[in-house]
Amino acid sequence: MADSTKRDPTGSEGSAISKSDPQITRQNHYVPIWYQKGFIVAPSKSLQLLDLDPPRIDLPNGHSKQLQNVRLNRVPANCFVAEDLYTTRFGNVINDEVERYLFGTIDRLGAIAVRAFASGDMAGIHESFQQFFSYLDAQKVRTPKGLDWIKSKYPLLTQLDLMIEMQALRQMHCTMWVESVREIVSAEESNIKFIVTDHPVTIYNPAYPPGSSECIYPEDPSTELKGSQTVFPLDANHCLILTNFEYAKEPGNVDVRSPRTHARYGGYPTLTRTDAFIRTRKLTNQEVTGINRILKARARKYVAASDKAWLEPDKVSVEPWEHLGKILLPPSNELWHFGGEIYVGYKDGSTHYQDPFGRTTNSHKYLSKKRRPGPPDRNAPCGCGSGQRYRTCCEKIPLVERPSWEVYGIRERNLMFCRAVQDILGFDSGKNWEDIRRELSDDKVKRIHETYESLWPRDTDLVALLPRPAAGTFRGLYLGIVDPRTINLNVTGWLSYFDQIVIPNPFINAGNVKPNYSPTHKPAQYKNQTIKNVYLLMMLEPYIDAGLVHLLPDPADFGGLMHLVMDMAEERVGKVEIDDKDMERFRYLQKDELKRATLGMPSDALRGLIQRTSPEMSTEELEQIMLYMKEQNKLDPLALLQELPPGEEGAQLQTIKGFNLEVSLFLAKLMGATIYTDTRVHWQHLHAHTSARHGTTPPEWIPLVEKVRSAHFMLSGNPVTDFEHRLTGHFGGMRATWRKIAASIGAKSGKPVPKRIIKELVKEFDTAEHRMCREWKAIASTDASYPPVQGRVELSIPEQGFERATVQRLLLTYGRTKRVVKTSMAMFIELAAAGQ
Repeated sequence: MADSTKRDPTGSEGSAISKSDPQITRQNHYVPIWYQKGFIVAPSKSLQLLDLDPPRIDLPNGHSKQLQNVRLNRVPANCFVAEDLYTTRFGNVINDEVERYLFGTIDRLGAIAVRAFASGDMAGIHESFQQFFSYLDAQKVRTPKGLDWIKSKYPLLTQLDLMIEMQALRQMHCTMWVESVREIVSAEESNIKFIVTDHPVTIYNPAYPPGSSECIYPEDPSTELKGSQTVFPLDANHCLILTNFEYAKEPGNVDVRSPRTHARYGGYPTLTRTDAFIRTRKLTNQEVTGINRILKARARKYVAASDKAWLEPDKVSVEPWEHLGKILLPPSNELWHFGGEIYVGYKDGSTHYQDPFGRTTNSHKYLSKKRRPGPPDRNAPCGCGSGQRYRTCCEKIPLVERPSWEVYGIRERNLMFCRAVQDILGFDSGKNWEDIRRELSDDKVKRIHETYESLWPRDTDLVALLPRPAAGTFRGLYLGIVDPRTINLNVTGWLSYFDQIVIPNPFINAGNVKPNYSPTHKPAQYKNQTIKNVYLLMMLEPYIDAGLVHLLPDPADFGGLMHLVMDMAEERVGKVEIDDKDMERFRYLQKDELKRATLGMPSDALRGLIQRTSPEMSTEELEQIMLYMKEQNKLDPLALLQELPPGEEGAQLQTIKGFNLEVSLFLAKLMGATIYTDTRVHWQHLHAHTSARHGTTPPEWIPLVEKVRSAHFMLSGNPVTDFEHRLTGHFGGMRATWRKIAASIGAKSGKPVPKRIIKELVKEFDTAEHRMCREWKAIASTDASYPPVQGRVELSIPEQGFERATVQRLLLTYGRTKRVVKTSMAMFIELAAAGQ
């Protein structure tokens, strides 16, 4: 009989000693030897290893047969080991630094921590508390299953890339674990002991049995779900069970598939009691068997134990999967150790507050909204606050993937802010824009920014509020600078042709700024910027109300994302070459700022400037020039009509808001948006620092690209006119065409789109373009103050889309959603005077 057994590259067959280079460690134990030894029960000196996916053998009759119950008696050195699992190569040079330096340190500290947890050494637990959870998270991603999970989330990863991402993700669960109910159960009074598997950190959720979509290899139920519990055997006699507080408190009254309150990955800072543990339960044989069944069900290929009888828990425990969860629930009379609020006072007088879910403010109380009882009315406004009807918004989105209905949404908060700003500045009492600019006080600037900060506190879960991808919506995300002087040509003008546009909110969040630069501590230095921001906000208010513009706070303002995104950008940027046209626009804006600053100078300073530059001018001419300049300043809607004190006291800070590349891709994937820009440097980076660099637009899409490039999109330059066009349904044919184009490109999934489909798209675009031109001629304005501008679009449809590993990392750690859309298309818009 011929044996066709092949050596498993991630198994335990063969020696654990490398014969290549004694200085290089190429045999990688993904479950540490010291940890395995904790599962050897005397008098045994080895482990019984069970292969869950044994090899097939060829039979003499030509058939094959899979071996059954393949058990191997192995010492820990020969269990759970794989060759070159963490090895990287640079040419012919083999590198084992991940094994020696990263896991060497993690395992050394982890061994101390695991033993302290198992023994109940409270002093040791306190000293090694953080190291324990760092080890636990590293153990989750270092196994073959964990590495396969990482690879499944990224489009293309080399071995080196895989090691980099593994290191970046190795603390993503720590915060939620630390905030959970911690129980250590004992098998000391049971004849059956806990088993060890090739994926020891196990996630159990009663709603997702093996074979469900959430458990298809290499997936596990998400840790963030209320009903998900983390099970980790510490040794043969002790097992750690981590349970979300809400589920532990009311296991029969929660949706186990919904996210826990304030769920967050990524190693957010949090506070907890290191002495809070439940250690009262001594499990029976049946209960230990139930836990072993869970552990085995989520293993990849191997399980091990001292006694081979313990390796078949699924033959003894046959109750429904959801019933096993009862074994894992902590005793209700011991939950007093957990929950509650934390108040901390520091020597400098500052304080820290935290609720049971890690929230540091009470914003969830005043930002929560009451839901109507019963099922939602299909024709009523959607509960997410989008302003759309439920049937056209969230009805077809799975419940766990919808934007939050529990707190006010993005549109609702923006409208609250608009109303608050109008009230603070006196719009409601009849003041006009000139009055506002003349009477803007430090207190008003402070109150405006306090309102903004209260609507967007630092513990905001922005991802939970984002609009989800929608098949019937073409959503653009603008990658560029948001400024009231250009918004009509790069945002509002394009809403005649796009369904919705996503842009950043121009206001800064005072909660993220040092006091010396904060608009709530030093409001005087933000007067000029506040005028510009309020003017932009009022310009966009009707678009926000109609759900056409999504005005987002900067995602980097929340959850410690700022430094992470900045590090990613610094790693990417290097030398930046500014395009001449970009520089020309920048110079225009700076000259405009300089002109405004000059015209707004105090009278004496302005008079002195004129006298120095034109000493021949008479007193009468000087006063006429002064009068003219002041009148011009009054006519400028962005000018502050106040004389600011000279020197540092009157100095003004300028802020520039725009999404960077990483944040743009992050949001585009979560919202199903197409990135567009009018800035060459952004366009270059979008192609140089994503998977787009690996290829160009496939030939089959060239006819569409050329057709779009030849089209002329007329922009009125007047936001009021553009909004009227949208309300009356003009250019709807072009919006429908963009929807079809985006849907066709997004649906290709690596397979070429049939030429017939592309041909139909070209034909449809041609029809929409002709109709667009006819509509424009019929409604074109003759207002000389807003000369029309002609826009052109350059489409980019690279074969591998616009993927970036760092963005995938953000999606895993901060995105927390499985409904992520591939970014397959981007657009560059270029403007020219009408007729050119």
